[in-house]
Amino acid sequence: MPRPQKFDQAEILSSAARIVAEAGPAAATVAAIAHAAGAPSGSIYHRFKSRDELLGRLWLDHISDFQRGYIAMLESAGSAEQAMIKGVLFVPDWVRRNPQGARIVIRHRREEFLEEGWPEAMKREALELAGPLQAAIAMMAHRLFGTSDADTLRATRLAAIDTPYGAVRAHIAGNEAPPLFLDALIEAASMAIVQSFRSRNTH
Repeated sequence: MPRPQKFDQAEILSSAARIVAEAGPAAATVAAIAHAAGAPSGSIYHRFKSRDELLGRLWLDHISDFQRGYIAMLESAGSAEQAMIKGVLFVPDWVRRNPQGARIVIRHRREEFLEEGWPEAMKREALELAGPLQAAIAMMAHRLFGTSDADTLRATRLAAIDTPYGAVRAHIAGNEAPPLFLDALIEAASMAIVQSFRSRNTH
């Protein structure tokens, strides 16, 4: 029987996540990841063909986890306003529960995890992530406003994405959990945008 691999993919990704969360993607060299995992560099290349593939998998795993939960809230039952509130409040809650993941996918851009490029399959996976999110925002626009034209989509994104993201970014950068009182402010700001846009369209 072949000997089991001493260092599995999850351990390697966990070590990479700690480095990226503390010092950013540039610090996550193969040597640094191997040192953090207590593994030889060969173990890294046994699991991943390149550093880009490793960091790409790290980013994709965390952004997928976030997006699945966020979209589920936007698509939840009840009124459009209730679903919107669940969606925007999911953001600070997820950040509190996943501080490393938050520093990886909210503080940093996808492009920071690339040097030479991801494998084609990984590029397709990243592109495919955009579709469900765009569909969820378009659906929320329809539920809130009855249409999804360009202006309505911008307003919905401002309320549903930009507002909660903006509220938590400073706390992520400061390596601290968003305070609980922030949730009420996020909810109020997002719903104020919704009400303001509705008012604009009824005059």
